[in-house]
Amino acid sequence: MIDKSSKQMIMRFIGLQDLTKIETKGMRNLYVSCVGSHMWGMNNEQSDIDLVMIYIASTRAILRGENFPSTVRQQIAPRNGEIYDTLGWEIGHLIDQLIKGNINAIWYATSPLVIKPSGVQEELSDLVQSNLCRQTYHSIKGMAESQIKSDETPEKKPKIPGKGYRTALRTINFGIKLLSEGRICFAPVLHAPSSEEVMERMEQLEEAYLKSPLPDRPDEEAFRELLLKLRMEEMTEKKRDQKLKIS
Repeated sequence: MIDKSSKQMIMRFIGLQDLTKIETKGMRNLYVSCVGSHMWGMNNEQSDIDLVMIYIASTRAILRGENFPSTVRQQIAPRNGEIYDTLGWEIGHLIDQLIKGNINAIWYATSPLVIKPSGVQEELSDLVQSNLCRQTYHSIKGMAESQIKSDETPEKKPKIPGKGYRTALRTINFGIKLLSEGRICFAPVLHAPSSEEVMERMEQLEEAYLKSPLPDRPDEEAFRELLLKLRMEEMTEKKRDQKLKIS
C-alpha cells in the first residue's frame, strides 16, 4: 500500500526525470523504484528520497566486448525542497545479485513504490517472489548487523538516535517473514526498539533460517533466461529504431 505522502512524492518526481537519465553509451532505463524509508513507510519530513534505476546496456556493445558500468552513483540532488539520492544497477548486475540472494537486490526488484513502472519490473518482481530461498539469510543477517553497528559504534552513530535499531528490526522482520512464510512484507517499525528486542529477533531470524521450508538456492536458470530475453529484445528494438531513422 502506497501512503498519501508517497503518492505526493511520486507526483513531485514527475518532471525530474533528468535525475535518472542513463541514455549514454546506448544504455536506457528499464524502471525506477523508490527504496529506503519511503519503501518501508517510515519516512518523515527530513527523509531523503532514495531512487534506484535499473537500466540495460547495449547488447551489441556487450557482444563487441565494450566496457559499460554495472552500477552508477549519481550525486545527491536537491529539487523542489526534497533531497533525491539516486543510484543505478545494470540489469545483468541485478540478476547476478538476485541469484546470490543479495537483500538489496531483492528490495530493488520488489519495492512496492515504483516511480517509473514497466512490464520488466513486474516480471522480475514475480520471478523473485516465486524464487525466495534460504540463501538470502546470510545477506539479511549481514545487513541487520551493519545497521545495528550504526547505533553502537560512536563514529557511525546516526543523526536520529535509535535509527539503526529500527532499520535493523525492519530488516530482521522482513527476513523472518521471507524464510518462514515464503513471502515479501515491507512492514514498518514505528517504535524505538531496545537492543534486547533486536537481539531476540536476531535469534528468531536464525531459527527461521534453520527451519525454513524454502529451497537452498533460487532457480538460476529462470533468472538467466529472463536476462537473455531482455538482451535479445534490446538488440531487436535497437535494430528497429535504426531502420526507422533511415526510412
